[in-house]
Amino acid sequence: MLPAPYPDVERPVTRADCEYGPRPCPWVSCRHHLYLDVTPSGGLHLNHYGIDVDEVPATCSLDLTRREGMTIDEVGDVLGITRERARQIEHQGIRKIRHLPLLRDIAKAG
Repeated sequence: MLPAPYPDVERPVTRADCEYGPRPCPWVSCRHHLYLDVTPSGGLHLNHYGIDVDEVPATCSLDLTRREGMTIDEVGDVLGITRERARQIEHQGIRKIRHLPLLRDIAKAG
């Protein structure tokens, strides 16, 4: 088992616990950390090959929600994917949102 990045500091539990914490975020096992993902089988998938966690442009997806907006190129850079893949993911998300019953009813009313 790897030691915690800050042995004297308890791992944050809520967003309020980590919002103003150190950046880049040292808690790579957090589900909002952008350096790596855990696969359904329990394996690790690095999102940024060949660079250290300190070199990742952004380490917390929750920090990115505070930005006004991001271009497809910026999203690709942050996630370590191509611009085209970021566009495809955006398209899939928009398609899913449009099929949510509540949003469909709001769109009809507007």
